[in-house]
Amino acid sequence: MTTTGSTDHTAPTLAARLVQARRDIDPLLREAVGTLPAGRVGDAARYYFGWIDPEGRPTGKMGGGKSIRAALVLDAATALGAEPAAALPAAAAVELIQAFTLLTDDVLDRDRTRHGQPATWTIHTAPTALLAGNALLSLALTLPGLPPGAARLLGHATAVTCEGADADTAFESRTDTTWDQCLTMTRQKAGVFLGATAGVGAQCAAADPSVVDLLVEAFTTAGVAFQCANDMLGVWGDAARTGKPTGSDLAGLKRTLVTVDALAHDSAAGRALATLYATRTPLTPSQTARATELVNATDAGPRALHFINQQIQITLALLDQAVPDPAARRNLEALATLPISYYTAYADERGPRP
Repeated sequence: MTTTGSTDHTAPTLAARLVQARRDIDPLLREAVGTLPAGRVGDAARYYFGWIDPEGRPTGKMGGGKSIRAALVLDAATALGAEPAAALPAAAAVELIQAFTLLTDDVLDRDRTRHGQPATWTIHTAPTALLAGNALLSLALTLPGLPPGAARLLGHATAVTCEGADADTAFESRTDTTWDQCLTMTRQKAGVFLGATAGVGAQCAAADPSVVDLLVEAFTTAGVAFQCANDMLGVWGDAARTGKPTGSDLAGLKRTLVTVDALAHDSAAGRALATLYATRTPLTPSQTARATELVNATDAGPRALHFINQQIQITLALLDQAVPDPAARRNLEALATLPISYYTAYADERGPRP
């Protein structure tokens, strides 16, 4: 089985499921956010979800985001025999936590756009955006209808995510970050929460703890693959599709799985890239273009694609153990194999291809 073939075959169905997942949880999200006191924090949360514009006027939109985590909760639950309705509160909870992580990330990284619109902190100030994220996290962990153990699993995963985010920020001022250290950070920042998301879906079906553990590990691994795809888009993303400037990670001297690999490459290109990073000042557009050329010259892109495929194969093997019925796990496999097609869909035409 080839990753790209499986993903391409299921993409239309998966796209429809992601849209439906967002539609299904939107009322729960609005109800939860509606419990926040009137004021700036609630307005920042509503703005993040795309329900109001910068002036506070209703947009009539359902909200941004791909809803991958909501779909994962629903697919894990139904794969193990639960009714979708039983998993809706958990699906809404993981999207509230995802909002917390992204509101925080945008402040830490000073990213000015999210979901194709100005980032929340640029409209409502950084402190208010951070407080809105904290409020959404609190709502998520106390949402009525969560299965037993969900708050503990999600709360622990969120704590690990915060540790990963702190390491990610610390890497910005270090010059000795290794690929293994970056991998650990990526697993903490992106993998563990996605794994917990799948585990909560299994809890909605009252699955055996061993099955919960298998799904947690499967999608922790998939989360690393997703983050590596994001890291690739940080170098080769198409700004019109990602909503972020092309080469944003390089311009900001970010240390990711892709850039750390390129920086460590024993070649003239790797050393020249390290010289650019040593300036410790954001790169100009021309320097960013040069840095992209240097990363290309190290072949970091093809190595990243190979790494993503390795993680996907590990995920699929774990899914085979957790959900032996091929028909029951088909939707989970579609999500597990998504990182490659996700990268391909959002990458600049000059980026490396599978």
